[in-house]
Amino acid sequence: KRIKVHLVFDVKHGGRHKARLVADGHLTDVPLDGVYAGVVSLRGLRMCIFLAELNGMQAYATDIGNAYLEAKTREKVCIKAGSEFGELAGHLLIIHKALYGLRSSGQQFGELL
Repeated sequence: KRIKVHLVFDVKHGGRHKARLVADGHLTDVPLDGVYAGVVSLRGLRMCIFLAELNGMQAYATDIGNAYLEAKTREKVCIKAGSEFGELAGHLLIIHKALYGLRSSGQQFGELL
């Protein structure tokens, strides 16, 4: 099934520019092995901080930049390059890394951890 992609542009704090390739995964079928999104609930976060405090431990938090780019796809994903790809416009490109927007990307990154 052909999946469309688009670029999302953003200006981060400090004036840094960022571009992200996003797949229109909502147009795809739900994978048979399920969909996973590793999101911590506020209740779970509070419980971890509470337990750390009770046991005299320090709690640390972090963010993984470009998290999905660390995971690889199981499916074969191909896109047709648009004009934003310059001289590659019109070529068929094979994507090996998980993309934002694909239903299985969260699960792929969760398995990587």
